[in-house]
Amino acid sequence: MVPRPSQYYIDQINQHEFHGYALSRWLYSGQTKFQAIEVVESPKFGKMLILDGKVQSAALDEYIYHEALAHPAMLWHPEPRRVLILGGGEGATLREVLRYRTVEEVVMVDLDEEVVKVCQEYLPEWSAGAFEDSRTTLVCEDARQFLQRSVSPFDVIIQDITDPATVDFSEAYYRAIRQRLATRGILAMQALECTVSDFEGHLTIRKEVGKVFPWLLSYRAYIPSFRADWGFVLATTGEELIPLSTGNLAARISERLGPEARLRFYGPGMHTALHTLPRELAHLIGQKSEWG
Repeated sequence: MVPRPSQYYIDQINQHEFHGYALSRWLYSGQTKFQAIEVVESPKFGKMLILDGKVQSAALDEYIYHEALAHPAMLWHPEPRRVLILGGGEGATLREVLRYRTVEEVVMVDLDEEVVKVCQEYLPEWSAGAFEDSRTTLVCEDARQFLQRSVSPFDVIIQDITDPATVDFSEAYYRAIRQRLATRGILAMQALECTVSDFEGHLTIRKEVGKVFPWLLSYRAYIPSFRADWGFVLATTGEELIPLSTGNLAARISERLGPEARLRFYGPGMHTALHTLPRELAHLIGQKSEWG
């Protein structure tokens, strides 16, 4: 018989549901000006980052979330050279972006400097040296303030902020992002749960982004530590967003990341799966439910 752990971390999902994670160690607990930070270790999920009581990423599957967030946009854009990351304190989104040979500069803007420091100390595997890369510029300030003062255009903007449905991201905010995008620029963002019959948060985000961007594309990936299919959105003003064919995708991965590059999760086969949406959601947003 497997002994029961002595403690669990309880993540309250909503008034009807919670997830309990067995813990083996508590590595860090602190409070910044903006949020509570905890780093724990689970026998199943490994080290986990928790902000304000919500699990953000886990060693077991962080690569699924971060590859799903970063690579579709980076591969869809014809030649991503300048990239802006909003949020992403762990440095894992930065890690994935820096794998591209075309990338010349990445600016990462995170509100909470303490989160970045804690992640560098306790979760260095997440960033894998990305903060020391000469192409990286780290800015610790509010994303909205940065967008207002920034003038240089970016080819790709990746929003990796905790919960875009609970932050005041108005139409003006997305217009500021649009103004920071270069011609044919693309926005990629996490967009909450996309589990069958639980699309409300995802649809709310799409509605706000759609007020500014004419072309949107939803996709999803199952994240075990979230216990959910997690939604993502690509947005652009340049041209209609249509997923790349598997052949074109394979060629771009080889060309841009190197012929020996190996992604742990994302690739031609998974690309098709990510863009296969539940028919109910596809109907609600007017997007094809299956891609060949």
